[in-house]
Amino acid sequence: MTDRPDRPLKLLAVLQSRPDLAQRKLAQAMGISASALTEILRRGKWPAKRDQQALIATAGQWLADHGITPDAGLWQPDEPAVAEPAPQQPTLTEPKLPEPEMLTENARRFHKLPRDPFTNEIHSEEDVWLSHQNRMLVEEMLTAATAGSMIALVGECGSGKTILKRLFLGRAKARHQDLIVIEPRRLDRKQITAEGISVAICRALQITKRGMSGEERDAIIEDALLESAANGHKHLLIIDEAHNLSNDVIKLLKSVWELTHGFSRVMGIVLIGQPELANKLKSDYVREFAWRCSQFEVAPISENIIDYVAHKFQRIGIDWRSLFEEDAIYAIRGKCQTAQSLGVGKSGRYIDRSYALAINTWLTKALNTAASIGEKQVTEALVLRNI
Repeated sequence: MTDRPDRPLKLLAVLQSRPDLAQRKLAQAMGISASALTEILRRGKWPAKRDQQALIATAGQWLADHGITPDAGLWQPDEPAVAEPAPQQPTLTEPKLPEPEMLTENARRFHKLPRDPFTNEIHSEEDVWLSHQNRMLVEEMLTAATAGSMIALVGECGSGKTILKRLFLGRAKARHQDLIVIEPRRLDRKQITAEGISVAICRALQITKRGMSGEERDAIIEDALLESAANGHKHLLIIDEAHNLSNDVIKLLKSVWELTHGFSRVMGIVLIGQPELANKLKSDYVREFAWRCSQFEVAPISENIIDYVAHKFQRIGIDWRSLFEEDAIYAIRGKCQTAQSLGVGKSGRYIDRSYALAINTWLTKALNTAASIGEKQVTEALVLRNI
């Protein structure tokens, strides 16, 4: 090891593939500084006044405790990547997310929680935790409502899209009394058609005339929208679960959006959906809509997890630190992340699914487990070994 300096050790790549493991914790276990560990991992340079084999033995115990086999080869220099004879397809490894779990009555009593902080917990705007990015997303939706623009809000299942929508609608109605929100009522979004959108507009504008042909209805809707705009009203068409819309309906939305009163758009459009919506908007068939539609993604909580957890427990009057070690929270975040290999010789990247639903479920599982074994505080070891 010492005869081949300035080369990263194989252990560095292993630790980088485990975002739940902080290198500073390994340094603490070895009794050295974080910078000294960095010198070891990145350059193979060991502290001159410390016994190398003793450090390796101490680190091996820590690695074993965290699910890594302390093989001697981990301390060898990493070999240069060798070009592959044929291209290798990227391997996508999704984090293994837990099945939803409720906080047990036993856990609630054991931890002295006044109520479940993760189930039916949103009763007011103050209960909603917002990252800086999520605040921006709400403002973008408000802009679409007032400026007549089009946006698509895309997020994984459990990322908090529905909460953002509810928050947006509450703020929009409070700030803009002249805003008319138009929302199709079909429970199955795959069944939303051009006629369904027309019916939703008629309902919002209180157009009750029946027995019209499609062309007559469209003409009456256009006149009603222009009259409403002339009277100072704004209009917003919002469609949740928009990833289920057909390409024909998405294409139609551009025609609805193009109606103007003077130089102003009569209607803004907000689509909310899962990542499949972003894939649909890449289709050449709907390119005219996609070119004019700003797309935004709901980001994972990630490095904001401490703030998120603190907010959830503060809302029920509990200091989260009485229940969790800080490293336990980061270990829970690590369970929502994994590495994606892009092939030999290529740098991988992390897949991050640290969204509210997943974090809430892991926190619940940790509290249930801690209560079942009589632990007052959730530790990193409990998270890594028991849930």
